[in-house]
Amino acid sequence: MEANDWQDSAQQAAQAIDRAVGADNPERVVAELSAANKALDHALREAMAAAVLDGTSMRRVAEITGIAPNSVPPRLARSKSLSPYADEGSITSQGIAVARYDAASGRPPMTFKPRRKDRNDKS
Repeated sequence: MEANDWQDSAQQAAQAIDRAVGADNPERVVAELSAANKALDHALREAMAAAVLDGTSMRRVAEITGIAPNSVPPRLARSKSLSPYADEGSITSQGIAVARYDAASGRPPMTFKPRRKDRNDKS
């Protein structure tokens, strides 16, 4: 995972906060803070994924962020680096183990490509 995956989003959040602070229209403040919230949420997800790939446990990530441990796997599943390892909107410790192995060996995640159905096949 590249460091700028979360840094770009964090920078966008900071810029949106600066725009909100300088705004004199309450509607504009709400819009900018909403944009900052979305960018910061993305940055947090990507940073959490980077920490987990680096060896931090999901329980420790939950403790650091102050969120419930059962809310970590779905957030990690929405991250760029761990979404290929997710199953049904969540990620398991087994998926993380495979992701760590792939990252350590420099391999991209395996992807599933369904076979084309034969036009003559009626099943």
